[in-house]
Amino acid sequence: MTNPLVSICIPTYNGDKYLVECLESCVRQSFTDYEIIICDDGSSDRTVSIIEEYVARYEFIKFIKNEKNLGLVGNWNKCLNLSSGTWIKYVFQDDYITNDCLEKFVHQITDSTQLVVCKRHFVLPNNASSDDLNYYTNVVRTLENTSNFRSKVFSPELISKIAVENICLNFIGEPSLVFFKKSVIQEVGLFNNNLKQICDLEFALRIASKFGLTYLPEQLCAFRIHQDSTTSTNVSNKYFEIHYVEPLLFSYLLLFDDKFSAFRSHLHFARLFKLKLYFKLKAYKAYSVNIKDNRKHYLFTEANMNFRKILDCKKGNLLIKLIAAIR
Repeated sequence: MTNPLVSICIPTYNGDKYLVECLESCVRQSFTDYEIIICDDGSSDRTVSIIEEYVARYEFIKFIKNEKNLGLVGNWNKCLNLSSGTWIKYVFQDDYITNDCLEKFVHQITDSTQLVVCKRHFVLPNNASSDDLNYYTNVVRTLENTSNFRSKVFSPELISKIAVENICLNFIGEPSLVFFKKSVIQEVGLFNNNLKQICDLEFALRIASKFGLTYLPEQLCAFRIHQDSTTSTNVSNKYFEIHYVEPLLFSYLLLFDDKFSAFRSHLHFARLFKLKLYFKLKAYKAYSVNIKDNRKHYLFTEANMNFRKILDCKKGNLLIKLIAAIR
């Protein structure tokens, strides 16, 4: 059997509530040259039994149960490593895709295409607050509401510019919305396990700042927002990590990691200066809060140990301290 053109990757963990809807959407695609890779990370609910029912019915589903829990990003990478398709389409256990999703993504492929992103479609609960409705409808940053939306092709230079204008804001989209060529990981690497919340943005930006992206203005993938989702749990339970450690690590990678050398080459002096200032401010604030609240959080400790330039920001300078004090 030849390798399929597309691999749908579904990382699962205790996701039985919406999993049937997710799997049904994946097995009913109008495009047929694809496989489904499911990696379960130690579920204790009905997730595994649901998957096994589908495996028995569809021979193009490959199911792997991890011997030990790999964590969110580790399981994403496990799916990616086990896939055999030329193109990768993630679909998360809470999400679903339209029946023509793969067909329309594949139709965008040209010789130069490496990354395709479709229009966002957030599915909120019926009891969502007015603030949540307003945020996901009008406020959340997207490719369309950046100041640079002109056509469906975003160059690496334009993506890099938007990224500095919206540091740490995921204007590209969640993994369930993207479609990328598997071979790009040979150049940009896998998802970064040092990040927990904006790991999807960091990975997509590595690709887009090097190869650009094609925007498909159709809502082909629904990203579900609910109180049990990983995003909601992180925001409510991991405030220090999300607001201090993650932005610090993210800006560090943009400034110093070799995988973002193409990204930095697209920045002129003013944007590079803005990014450096952001990094220093985040470092100083993280140190201040860590000391004030006596957190000694292990992720922050690891960041200091692993990334010397973060440690160098500990003392800061008078300008940084003054700016931090008035923000």
